[in-house]
Amino acid sequence: MRYFYYQRLMDTGQVQTAVENLAFNNPTSARYYLEQRWEGATIVKIWMLPSFLSWFYQLFQKFFQPQVQREEVADLFRNVAIMLRSGIPMFTAIEDMASEDSTVPVRRLSKDLLESLRSGASFSESVERHADVIPETVIHLVRIGESSGTLDRTLMDAAEHLKRVGKIMRDSKRAMIYPAFVFVTIIAAAVFWITYVIPSISGLFKQMQVELPAITLAVLAFSEDFTNNMLTIFLTTAIVIFALVYGVKKNPWMRYQAHRLALIMPVSKILAHSSTLAFITEYMSLLISSGLSMVDSLEILEKSTRNEVYRRTITQMKQGVIRGNTLSSEMKAVKLYPRFVVRMISVGEDTGRLDEQLEYLASEYRERFNHVVASISEIIKPVVMLFAGGLFLLLIVALFLPIYQLIGNVT
Repeated sequence: MRYFYYQRLMDTGQVQTAVENLAFNNPTSARYYLEQRWEGATIVKIWMLPSFLSWFYQLFQKFFQPQVQREEVADLFRNVAIMLRSGIPMFTAIEDMASEDSTVPVRRLSKDLLESLRSGASFSESVERHADVIPETVIHLVRIGESSGTLDRTLMDAAEHLKRVGKIMRDSKRAMIYPAFVFVTIIAAAVFWITYVIPSISGLFKQMQVELPAITLAVLAFSEDFTNNMLTIFLTTAIVIFALVYGVKKNPWMRYQAHRLALIMPVSKILAHSSTLAFITEYMSLLISSGLSMVDSLEILEKSTRNEVYRRTITQMKQGVIRGNTLSSEMKAVKLYPRFVVRMISVGEDTGRLDEQLEYLASEYRERFNHVVASISEIIKPVVMLFAGGLFLLLIVALFLPIYQLIGNVT
């Protein structure tokens, strides 16, 4: 997916400019696609934005342009499904969603879908053009519903699925707010001590001409170096963090290492395993129950899973299933999935009720994940106490040990 800036000559003679994320790597293919989308339209100019400009444009959109949220897409599909069941045509249903009653992002998405439908595209093709905001799982559901004549049911299933996945992702972010706030507070307090308190006490030690222990000398030297180079340290830290975030986002190897680390760290591993297993079982349950084959389901899941470690296991499992092995045997071979999951899927394969077993697993791991999120503060308290206690114990010992020695010498 790359961002393209283009100018389109409209029927009225006006020139419309836009930036769009398209699944092409060259302007020629993107131009052909856009001209096919709007039959008879003329693309006057088109440029493919460089990768770094695409990243900045995404950042700009995130902060300055309201983006359609997963829950809003779910509501859009749910409302369209209800109207289709009531006998309302697709065009009318999408037009209603493009009215002033909807939010700005939903209106923009609905108008794009409506324009695509008017150009002769099917609803699934119109939805596929918005793969940046609509997951591939949902696109496949829409395609299945359209081909089988059950679009209202699959849209309702897609809406419920989006809400459940959105809740998992929202709870994951919420769970990280508390530990992030705690550690930022601790670091801020440590910086205050290093840049303000320690230099003041250092002057007092110099006036008293006290012989300082090695630990105190080390802390005072660190405080002096940190204070003198504070701007450089902050700028370097910001650049390193930016580089790491950009690298994890763009580089598969760095992303794999980051996710691998998250699956090892004491607190993050609980969140990562719970949320990813809830996500995978939720997707698998929906895809299998929709009638997709195991290979197709794993292929879609491979593209949809964000955790790079689990993604590689899904790739390995897909290759094993293609060779004729069962899903449970492949899960057991990768040695990442709990025995409970492997056993349940094995039973589902033996009884021909794999979709039911996956649905049960999805419900079970959603409940487990909710429990983890609800108790995250209790889980992280020991880590916070050890980190904060060790840091401030070091500072207190280093600063007050000379004072106690001085008092002992006077008495």
